[in-house]
Amino acid sequence: MSDKPDKKEKKDKKKKGGDAAADGVSIAAHPRAKASIRRTRARTALAAFVIVLLFSHSAGVTDQEAVMRAVVAGLVGNLIGWACALAIWRQIVVQEVRSVAEARREQARARAEAMAAAAEAA
Repeated sequence: MSDKPDKKEKKDKKKKGGDAAADGVSIAAHPRAKASIRRTRARTALAAFVIVLLFSHSAGVTDQEAVMRAVVAGLVGNLIGWACALAIWRQIVVQEVRSVAEARREQARARAEAMAAAAEAA
């Protein structure tokens, strides 16, 4: 017998802690967020590419070097756009969840008041 845990125990541990998004709200599952983040990433990457390409050409950099700089700037712009859009959509999704929870609490309170009023009348 070895001191190593067997494979089944490892899989069980991964299943227990690894899928927290399935229990709660996920940005990846939100249709508007997904599309918006994708658009933001593309637009920031394209804007960074074009701006760096124009500035490099106006600075007198060779064409090949200017394109390489623009490609790197596009990749960085993609990552920055993704991070910013993700941070914004996290806040939006949290507020949506809070507003839905508040509406449900209000509906439950209204139902409880209606049932209390009906019980008093009977």
